[in-house]
Amino acid sequence: MKKFSVVALAMTATLALGACSAEDEPEEATTSEASADEGTEETTDEAAETGDMGGATDDAAAETGDAAAETGDAAGETEAAGGEFSEPACNEFFTEGGPLADRAEAARSALDAGEVADTVAYSELMLLKSRLDTTAEEAPEDISALITTVNAPFAEVVDLVNEGSEDVVDAEAGTITLPEIDTQASADAQAELETACAG
Repeated sequence: MKKFSVVALAMTATLALGACSAEDEPEEATTSEASADEGTEETTDEAAETGDMGGATDDAAAETGDAAAETGDAAGETEAAGGEFSEPACNEFFTEGGPLADRAEAARSALDAGEVADTVAYSELMLLKSRLDTTAEEAPEDISALITTVNAPFAEVVDLVNEGSEDVVDAEAGTITLPEIDTQASADAQAELETACAG
């Protein structure tokens, strides 16, 4: 009887352990499933975030493209505003390579500062005078008159040098000494010319 009780007790303990193991397995399975679900959700969230980042990159690229387009439009507007005049003489004076307008302004400044003092500076001024003469000849009367006035101080310098006065030209030293040349009328005529050409 005692032996039977020990056997029965052992069997009862075995069944109890088996039952506990059976009850624990679903919890572990549930835990594994929950972990799998969480992993799936995290992966999905990461994928969504990656997608959002991709969308942000696309938006940034689109904005860059828009900025480039705007820059191109601005460049086109600047080129259009670069101002081609209907009168060829105006284009010659204001817009074509090494514009005469810029050269005339620089030459007036040089005269005012007494910088036309050697043959090199004089040669540049003489070439400008010749270009302005040619442009004036090809222009309508009103434009021609203004260009001639712009050119007046440069023509005066050329006349003085061509006279060969020793007071002006020192051939041996290669220097030129000019009297005071009035350039204000030339500057005023250039401003009027710009208005007339734009008109």
